[in-house]
This record gives sequence, C-alpha cells and structure tokens, in this order.
Amino acid sequence: MPQPLLSIGMIVKNEERCLEKCLKALEPLRQAIPCELIIADTGSTDKTREIAVKYADIFFDFVWINDFAKARNAVMDKCTGKWYLTIDADEYLSPDIDELVNFLTNKISDTMKQATFVIRNHFEKNMDGVYSDFNAMRMCRMDTNTRYTGAIHEHFDQPITYDDIYILSKTLFHHDGYAYISKEHKENKEARNLSLLEKKLAADPDELRVILQCLESSASNGEKRRYYTKYAIEKLRTTKTNNIFWDAYAEIIAKQVAMYLNYDCDPFQDEWFEWTFKTFPNSLHITVDTTFIYTKYSYIQKKYIDAIKYGKNYLKAYANRTKNANDVTLDKLAGYLLYAHEFHENEIKTLVANAMIKEKREAEALKMLSDTNLFKQNNVVVNNWFMAVNELEVTKRNTDQISKHIYSTFKKYADETHSSYDHILAKISAFFRIDSEKKQYKLFENVPGTIGLCVKIADTKTKEDAEILLNQVENWKEFMPLALKNVISLKAELPKEFYTSSPSRTEFLISSLSKSSKDIVNELLEYFCNKEKTKDFPQVSFVFNLLINILLNNSGDLPDKTKTLLTNKFIEVANIYLASCYNPELLENEKEILCIPTLHLFSWYLVKANKHRVEKPLEYIKTLRTLLKRIPEAKPTVEFLIEQYQSEEEQKKQEMIKNASPELVAMAEQLKTMLSAFPENSPELLAIRQSPMYKQVAFLIEN
Repeated sequence: MPQPLLSIGMIVKNEERCLEKCLKALEPLRQAIPCELIIADTGSTDKTREIAVKYADIFFDFVWINDFAKARNAVMDKCTGKWYLTIDADEYLSPDIDELVNFLTNKISDTMKQATFVIRNHFEKNMDGVYSDFNAMRMCRMDTNTRYTGAIHEHFDQPITYDDIYILSKTLFHHDGYAYISKEHKENKEARNLSLLEKKLAADPDELRVILQCLESSASNGEKRRYYTKYAIEKLRTTKTNNIFWDAYAEIIAKQVAMYLNYDCDPFQDEWFEWTFKTFPNSLHITVDTTFIYTKYSYIQKKYIDAIKYGKNYLKAYANRTKNANDVTLDKLAGYLLYAHEFHENEIKTLVANAMIKEKREAEALKMLSDTNLFKQNNVVVNNWFMAVNELEVTKRNTDQISKHIYSTFKKYADETHSSYDHILAKISAFFRIDSEKKQYKLFENVPGTIGLCVKIADTKTKEDAEILLNQVENWKEFMPLALKNVISLKAELPKEFYTSSPSRTEFLISSLSKSSKDIVNELLEYFCNKEKTKDFPQVSFVFNLLINILLNNSGDLPDKTKTLLTNKFIEVANIYLASCYNPELLENEKEILCIPTLHLFSWYLVKANKHRVEKPLEYIKTLRTLLKRIPEAKPTVEFLIEQYQSEEEQKKQEMIKNASPELVAMAEQLKTMLSAFPENSPELLAIRQSPMYKQVAFLIEN
C-alpha cells in the first residue's frame, strides 16, 4: 500500500451524538486523496466504538491519564501519512475540499511545516445563527517530528517561523459542540481546566499562552475572573519576550481583559481601552473585537459621540477583516474574532444610528439604517432598529424620509425574496404590543404586502372597510395580532383562507393577543365559537388549536366563570374535530386511541369524561384521573374540572338539605338513632345502609 498523503487522527469518548456525522463528512476527502483514519477511544460507554470501527483504518483503546497531548501522540505514533491532521468528533468538514486537496498534492506542501484551516464555532444547534471563525493549527508534516505538548489545551511543540506556516482560508470545519454544552457542564469543565492550568502557571508565571487560558477558563467564576484580569493587566504591562506569538497572545489577552472589565463594570475600563488601542493599533482583535465592545460600552454610558466614532472604526475594520485571507499574521495564528459576523456588523450600525439620533443627526442616522440588513438578524439588531425608527418618529423631523426608509427596507426585501418576513413580523407585533392608542404602527402602513395591510386593518373604523382589506391579504402566515384584535372588535368576517394557519401560527396570534387585554379570551370565545365557525374542517381545526392553546398555556389567571365557558366550548369543538380526524371505531377503542397525538388524546379524554358527567359521576372522576396519569401537563385543567364538579355536587347537596321535608328530616333522625346502636362494619349496620329508606335520606345523615 502506498504511503497516504494524509493521516487523520482522532481521540474520542462517548461521541455517539455526532461521530457518524463527522466521519461521513470526511468521506469525500478520503476518496479524493490517499488517506488513513486513526481513532483512539478513551473509555466510551455508548455506541461510539461501534460507529468508529465502521470507518477507521486503525482503531485502538487508550487508557485516559488526564493528558490530551499523550493521547494525541499515541494516535500520531500509528500514523504513516506525509501530513497529519487532527479533528474532534463534533467537527464536520465542509464539502468544499479543493483548497486542501490542491495544497496536499502540490509541491508547496513540501516547503511548509504546519498548516491551519478554519474552525467555525456555532452557538445554535441548527448551526444557523451567530458563529465565530478561527484558524486552527491542526496540521503538520510528519517528517518534522512534530509532537503535541500540554496536558490541557495541547499544541504542537516545534519552533516555527512565519515561512513554515500555510493558512488554508477556504477549508472549513463546522463545530457545534458549544451549542450542546449545558451551563453546569461548562462550569465544571472550566473548573477542571483551571486547576490544571494553575499548576502550569505556577511553573512559569509569565507564560502568556497559559495566562490567556486561565482567563478563558475563569469566565464563570467571578472571583477567579477578577483575579486573572488584574494578573493579566500586570503581566501585559511588564512582560516582553522574543516569542513570535507574544504579540498575538498579548492582543487577545488585552481583548479578554476589556470584555471582563466591561462585564464586571470596572471603572478602570476607560483607561484600559485607551491603553489597548494605543498599544495594538493594527490588531484585528482590537480594531474589530475590542472596538465592538467599546462602542456598546460608550452607548450605554451615554457617550454618544464616542459611540459614533468607534462604531464607524469598527465598521471599517469589519469590512477589511478578510483582506489577504491566506497571509500569515499574528491575528490569524493565536485566536479568533468574537464579533465578526454579519449580525455584529448590523448591531453596530443600528446602535450608531441611535447614537446619531441622540446627537440630533437624524439624516445620518437614516442613511446608516438604510445600509442595515434588517432581515434574518438576531433580536438585538431588530430591537435597535425599532428603537431608532421610534425615536425618529418622536422627533417629528424627517417624517417623510422615515416612511420612505421603512417602505424601501421592506420593499427591497419583498423584491429579493419570496419567503415571509421571518421573525421581524413577530417583532413588529411585540414592539407595538397591539397598542391602538399610541398608533406607533402607523409608520408601517405603506410597507408592501401583509404588514402594510395589517396596519391599515388595525386602524380601520368599520366592519365593512376591514372586510375589504382582509380580502386583499395573500400571505396569512404573516397576519399580525394587532390586525386580528381590531377584526374581532369590529366583528368583521375573516376569509376562509385565514383558517389554514398552522398551529404554531395560531399559538403566536393567541399568545400575542392574550398579553394585550385581560378580557381577550371572552372576546375570542364570542367571536370564534359559534356554529358558523365549526362547519368546515379548516375552521374547526383553527378553533380547536385556538382553544387548546388558551386552555393549556393561558388559562392560569382566568376567572373561574371564563374557565368554565372555555372548557365547555373546547369539549364541544373537540368532539367535532376528533370525529373529523378519526373513524368511529378508533374513537371507541381506548387501547388503540393511545397512539394518537398527545393533544388529540387530551381532547379525547375530556370528551369521554364529559359524557359521564351527569349519569356516571364516578366514571367522570376516574376518566379525568386517567387523563392526568397519561398526560401530566393536563394537571391544571384536571384539577379545575374536579374542583368545579365537587363544588357543583356540594351546592346540589346543600340545596337538597335546605329543601328537605320535615318527614324526611324525622326519618333521617330515626335512622341515625338505629345506626348508633350497632358497631361499625356489623352486618346489621351494613343492611340498614343498603336499604331503600337509608338511600332516600343518606344526604341528610352523611352531611
């Protein structure tokens, strides 16, 4: 077998969640060039071993000895490739492998000792959102005798120069591990790492790499965080070495210190920011990340001129951050940028716009907002944008320009895409809180599509005008609560197309409306729960989802009278809905019915219990308790129904006692005297209690 061009090494333990995805992503590379895959397992108890052996050329066990470098080196000892690459199980190679293949098959690889590729850290499980990139030094040429060193935060041990390193800027591994780590796991991991790092720091108190690692591992521990922040400040100002990484680590430490000072509201931070900008004027860690931090800090401190100045500096550095991507620089070798995502760029744009408004520079603010990509952004960006638009409206200056900006923002998006406005729509509703008095939403009436129509519907005064506008709506997925509220108030008729909304959309509409008024539930019941709304299945389905959403999520603070009405309406609609979804035989089979969705099963038990309520009270209670056993989330509903039933029965009983004839009262007293003559559980006593006479007056005796 010819020598492989590349050996891929891994150490794993209990990686069942992600390992197969990782190994499948390597297949295109293994097919493109001669590769070997070596995996060491350090004590898995799940299906990791079973998955690994399907893909690995060499698989072996390594007894864990609390030393990552020794584990990595054990893998390297079994490698025979020209180059070595190490990855973790929660990292997935992007399909674009041309750059990596070209490097390994080109003569330039003979002149390099080490190479980096990009690790993209994702912070959301779907890997769609904020992320950070860094150049990971994970590749070395095997004939250089490079080894790993460091029990924790292991790294290559060979001294190198810039000329020895090649940066693969287009070779990307996606990493999702941070999205799955719990707060407790993170804190435990930091504590474990810090205990090991403190031993290393004691041996070499000036080692900046270890100081940085101590800072990073003390994030969750306030006392340790403040200690290492002060320690790092002292070392940065007094230590200087000839190591090529010194400046790079110093820059990242300076950035980390700025983050912690800002986080802990340390009054020393103004001085530190000034020193940092002066000491590292050309570092991306400072011009991008630290400038981002200082811009937000300045705005919070109401230093709006500084916020504008440094915000513009950030935007310039952000735009230039990817120039000469393959050049070897300190910034790219020692760390990664925290605030270099499009979300961060737009966050600063919207923040600067708000600062400009505070400084009465509305025209500049509008231009900044016009350059902002509002859609597919995080909530901070959207909040900032709304805050700016609202502030501009309050000033009563440039009103025409504001309306034009809002219109052009949404028109551009509508022209460029065919999808909905995503969560921006929800934000509009949440921001305006369906407040019909302030009429803030009037600014949006000229926005194209459903948003503009919803604003007009929310502002209309007559049922007829509302219905004309409702018939112009094309995308009901974007229909907004502020419009629905006015439709209900006017009792305007919603088109049948409205009722095709998904359950999640129904939940959004109801949750938004429920926050706007205490009486909204009664209005919803009055509007939706009539025979005309339960003729066609889409309408039945919508009303069913509406009622079950209120019942399970929003009924906690409702008055008992409203709860009773809500429950009765729901049982009535659920009976129709279930009959439309399932055949009668299934609905009569309690064993087979358990396979239907949970919400449907919840409804089925309520319908069944209601049938027993009058004629079989014991079965009524029994069915409700079975519902609670099957679906614990139903507890508030079940408890309310049982309390309501017991209260009604008690009222009936008290009414019977009140209206009992003198003859019945005398008979009850006579039986009481007879019962007292016999011991408990005696045959005579049981016989009396089973007699027709006793049953006739039992409510008086047992009371």
